[in-house]
Amino acid sequence: MKKFFCAVLILLLVTSTSFAAAKKPAKNAPKSVNSGVLTYLGTTESEFQESLDDLRKAVAPLIPTEEEKGEWESYDRLEGFLADLVKTRRVIKFFDSLMAMEMALRSGRIDELSLPEAVALYLVQNNDKYDILFSLNMMPSTISFGFKRGNTKLQKEFNSAISAMKKDGTLKRLESQYITDLAGSEPKAVKFQEFKGAQTIKVAVTGDLPPIDYIAANGTPTGYNTAILNEIGKRLKKNIRLISVDAGGRSAALSSERADVVFWYRNTEGLNTNKVKGLKGKNINMKDSIEGVILSEPYYTWDTDIVLGRRTQ
Repeated sequence: MKKFFCAVLILLLVTSTSFAAAKKPAKNAPKSVNSGVLTYLGTTESEFQESLDDLRKAVAPLIPTEEEKGEWESYDRLEGFLADLVKTRRVIKFFDSLMAMEMALRSGRIDELSLPEAVALYLVQNNDKYDILFSLNMMPSTISFGFKRGNTKLQKEFNSAISAMKKDGTLKRLESQYITDLAGSEPKAVKFQEFKGAQTIKVAVTGDLPPIDYIAANGTPTGYNTAILNEIGKRLKKNIRLISVDAGGRSAALSSERADVVFWYRNTEGLNTNKVKGLKGKNINMKDSIEGVILSEPYYTWDTDIVLGRRTQ
């Protein structure tokens, strides 16, 4: 019996030692950072993570030495992300709203959040909660209007209005007024023109991309997107009615016909690394598109995302 208990004790010690060894991180293992992004509807969180991890593996043997930096095309644009990608594994967390993502950052459930440049700068200018960690300017992205598949009539009407607004400078003027020249102030509310007896178009807003897609503290949707919609309504002589949805609920709002139109942002082809030697075809899958939705021509474009972290001082 005594031999039996000794054997059990040795077995437990060996098992616990092996378990501890297995749990101990490798000497050169990358640190993990929990990174928040607004939900992409065209890919799952796990698919996004897998493509990001694949890119890490592809980048690892390509990181240049100090002497080689000049030979790596566009290295200066990669310093904040790709060069850091090998030593930092970003664990992606999807969030259906900006508010939920901000709360997760404040509570420590995530370490950083990634947003379009205009949105990140607006948040930094309007409060002291955030620090800019780095910028990533290899992600060409756009905002379009999304319609339920089959609603090509409304899609063509919106495309016609967007095209006219590009030609006459309206898009550029509204972009300056509601995004570029805000200087930290809140966007002005938009009063929609009403057309008696005309068709009413229901548009879903999220408020997740201030000052682009923005809902004021009193619950009134405003910002760049509402200004664009007001112009489209006037040109089409149709009424616009706004309804609120979460970012992750955009396609459901269309399929249920709760909304006729949604803002479809980040209609991107992925992280563009094709110009980097050795990384052609290694892009991250970040398409924000989904079956059953058709898109208008884009009316706003950005190529830089900014990663924010909590201000520590």
